[in-house]
Amino acid sequence: MNSKTTTQNPIATAQLGRAHVVAACLAVLTREVHGAGLEKHDALDLLRDAPDKIDAALTRGPGALVVYRLDRRGARGVVSDSESRLGHFTAAAEQEGAPLFGFCPGAIAELAAHIEAGAASLKKDA
Repeated sequence: MNSKTTTQNPIATAQLGRAHVVAACLAVLTREVHGAGLEKHDALDLLRDAPDKIDAALTRGPGALVVYRLDRRGARGVVSDSESRLGHFTAAAEQEGAPLFGFCPGAIAELAAHIEAGAASLKKDA
């Protein structure tokens, strides 16, 4: 593998461009919140707390997920890389018939690393 095509560790990239990764995650989350038809105050509460959850997921590692469920009490979120914890959280959502959505900030960071590597290669070739 040559140096032009190698990418940094996605978490290291997240450290360097963490604000951009958080912004990309917020864009994904905003789309999901809009599609779910949340009330304005619930949506704003969820989006207000989301950067901390995204940051926590990036700190935990590439397998950590941010998952939300929309139950009678409003939006509830969890950050975890534990299959059992995520399984319990999703089972509770399914039992209540609550909508559920989530994303992997580590995967978004990895995508950002590939984009950055491609952009750097284009700049070098120009």
